[in-house]
Amino acid sequence: MTSAVAAFNPLDLSHTDDPYPRLAALRRERPVSMPLPGWHVVVRDADVRAVLAAPEVWSSRRNNTSVPETAEADRGLALSQLDPPAHTRLRRLLSPAFARSIVAGLEPVVRERAETLADQLKGGADLVPAFAAPLPRAVLAAFCGVGEGDAAEYDRWAAGFTDLLGHRARPEWPAFERWALRAAEGPALGGVLGRLDRTEAVTFLHFLIVAGVPNLRHALGNLVLRLLREEHWRTDGLAEAIEESLRLDPPALWQMRTATRDAVLADTPVRAGERVIAVVASANRDPARWGEDADAFRPGRAGLRAHLAFGKGPHACLGASLTRLQLRVAAEVLIERYPGLRLAPDFRFRRAGDFMSRGPAALPVLLE
Repeated sequence: MTSAVAAFNPLDLSHTDDPYPRLAALRRERPVSMPLPGWHVVVRDADVRAVLAAPEVWSSRRNNTSVPETAEADRGLALSQLDPPAHTRLRRLLSPAFARSIVAGLEPVVRERAETLADQLKGGADLVPAFAAPLPRAVLAAFCGVGEGDAAEYDRWAAGFTDLLGHRARPEWPAFERWALRAAEGPALGGVLGRLDRTEAVTFLHFLIVAGVPNLRHALGNLVLRLLREEHWRTDGLAEAIEESLRLDPPALWQMRTATRDAVLADTPVRAGERVIAVVASANRDPARWGEDADAFRPGRAGLRAHLAFGKGPHACLGASLTRLQLRVAAEVLIERYPGLRLAPDFRFRRAGDFMSRGPAALPVLLE
């Protein structure tokens, strides 16, 4: 007998605006659903982990059916769009730029930028445009070793290139490419981009803009909102609170893969070429892994850093440590500057983001 619970359609904003009640029902009754022909949605923690950990069965590269499978074409694909061995080679070249020592060295820059933005806030501020949006732009410029002259364009570029394909035909592309070539020819990422050819370097900087800028804005907005609502506006226990915020409110809701061969997922047949949507936002609230209070904010829960906000397997987020640094420093600065900060009385959550991402569109606060 088929469950009456409606499938989760990742391309329907009415499903992704507030996805959690529907996802909870699907975890209980319909762990694999089919909202569209040839699309399978998996929502349980164990199944999501299995998909993300096995690129030989669940491919990222084969999502891109319009792109020929050649080494030349691969150079124009983002790191997240490749499978091993092409992905392994590129990730190995890029990894030194994200080493803990390199990321730790950025903390003074992140703190200075956060303090400057915090000092500019006025009594009734909207933290999204005034703080959560400009901070990732400033940090990205510093990370890439370029000035902040073009930083105001990063959000526009990210919005224009959301599909990761076809971006070279967008009117925003020439300005972005000029910026990327300047960054690639300079000290960007500790000189790591010098090991890549120019197409690969520009492609990776494009990926940083598309993935890094909006997702960090969403993650920071989600974190501030969670800390305020849970009355956890303090710096003690902040590291654990950040992880719990990422678990409960990941900025990226799901990831897509394509089956390389006929397979079975949670007793459901999946044919070669069909899509699989791994909903990390659902896995992160699965009681089978996180306990019956999986929907509750409990920073002390065991194994917290095993959440899937940064993915898993070969495609685990390369910039996770940089994201954690920005979230921690930003929260520390805001809490220390404004210990009495609170949400505006008329605040209502309004979602920003595309089909895959979720964060507050506005975050009006009162500074005290």
